[in-house]
Amino acid sequence: MSASSLAVSVPRQQPPSSAPELIDLSSRLADLLERETAALLAMKLQEADAFAEEKMRLTRRYRATIEELRAGRTTLRETAAPLRAELVMVATRLTDAARENERALRAGRAAVQSVIAAIAEAVRANDRSTQPYRPPRQPAAKPRVIAGLAVDRSL
Repeated sequence: MSASSLAVSVPRQQPPSSAPELIDLSSRLADLLERETAALLAMKLQEADAFAEEKMRLTRRYRATIEELRAGRTTLRETAAPLRAELVMVATRLTDAARENERALRAGRAAVQSVIAAIAEAVRANDRSTQPYRPPRQPAAKPRVIAGLAVDRSL
């Protein structure tokens, strides 16, 4: 048996396509980001905060899948064209959702910082107005020089 016949007789094993998994992860992460963005824009901070744990979990899985693709252990080249088109569509949606989420987070952070700054300024202003009263400081009066003195001893 020659090496060329061996190559023909052994079926070529391709790594399984992770496109369906990547599509699912991307779609779930985009959904979550869109919900979090809506909560942030509505100033429902507790609701937005509730998404943090799930967002981190999905993000870690997404990064691991992408790293696996980059390392070459999994390939999407052999993925069917309709699946590839869906992957591109979902990836675009995820990118847009992440961009909008980042804007909402920055806007929320700026709003919180301005509220904190306003509170701090109000506290400083209140602190100045509640200081005990004292007359304003004036420089010490210069002693007057008495040029002459007349005393009336007739009393």
